[in-house]
Amino acid sequence: MFVDLKNHCSRLLGILGNSELVHEWGNIAEWLQLAAAIKNVEVDLIQFDHGFGYCRDADNYSIAREELMNGFVSELSRFNFVWVGLESCLNNINPPKHPDKSKRGKVSNACYFLQKYFEIRPLPSFLCEEVSAFRLAANSCLGYESVENRFNRSEGAGYGLFTVYELRNLFAHGSLSFPEPDKENQPISDHKDMVSHATRIVLLSIQMLLLAYFKHSDLEIPYSWDQDLEVEEVPLWIALNGCHLATQEAGVQISLW
Repeated sequence: MFVDLKNHCSRLLGILGNSELVHEWGNIAEWLQLAAAIKNVEVDLIQFDHGFGYCRDADNYSIAREELMNGFVSELSRFNFVWVGLESCLNNINPPKHPDKSKRGKVSNACYFLQKYFEIRPLPSFLCEEVSAFRLAANSCLGYESVENRFNRSEGAGYGLFTVYELRNLFAHGSLSFPEPDKENQPISDHKDMVSHATRIVLLSIQMLLLAYFKHSDLEIPYSWDQDLEVEEVPLWIALNGCHLATQEAGVQISLW
């Protein structure tokens, strides 16, 4: 199915950092490189908890919350780097404005651009499943009801990006809700997975935007489907269409095009 998020970022930046594309698209590749390079973001909340050590239940809560926050902040950091990469991509592509003036905006225009291009073309493999997973995770997290509201107003190939845009807005405007331990003070929460799914959707959206921009370009680039395989010259659109897939899945996706 999917490669992990680090490799997904790495593969996409490898495409955009190619010598044929780097002059125009290298700014996006740099943000994706940062996203791929994240190993861990550590937060130490307990250092500021002066009451720690006086109550076992309270301590268990603090320990569990810190564990949840470490995973959440790590994935949120990756998400934000990938989102900036998307913004850079939109700056380069400059999609046409949405025909409905009330719906115009940078992301809304991009979603309409995707909707029109993919009307008669298959979506990337597993995009729909990833969007469904994001929706399920968001519905299980308190404070993300507005994400579901966006789902009810979304349509077409850009529906995943349109709904993930709400997560970005919640963060940018200081309305993001943080994970909390369960009733047993166990570090159980879907917040980290929600953000991971959102990051994947943004990466897939970048691929889709580039596919819609380049279409079936004759440009070929050196590309490897796996670090253990030799680099070969492949059409750009084929690399963009399968860079999120595990090697054994890539041929299945490509055959659909």
